[in-house]
Amino acid sequence: MTERLTVEFTPAEGAVIRVLGVVERRGYVLRGLSMKEKADTASLVIDVEPREASRRVPVLAQQLGRLVDVRSVSLAARDAGSLA
Repeated sequence: MTERLTVEFTPAEGAVIRVLGVVERRGYVLRGLSMKEKADTASLVIDVEPREASRRVPVLAQQLGRLVDVRSVSLAARDAGSLA
């Protein structure tokens, strides 16, 4: 099942690469990605799907929250047929 993570972070050199690197290294498939940026903050919306059933997206959200420059991470379930 595809789930949506919204990552709020401080735009800094390498911040997006760090977030996407954690997603990939933790065993998730990237299904969708969008980003919005303001003067001092940015928001990355990521649709992910675990490669294995044993992977849990809330754990990924906690791991992303520990990254430098990440302010918050929120999680919302997505319908697999309604990816935008």
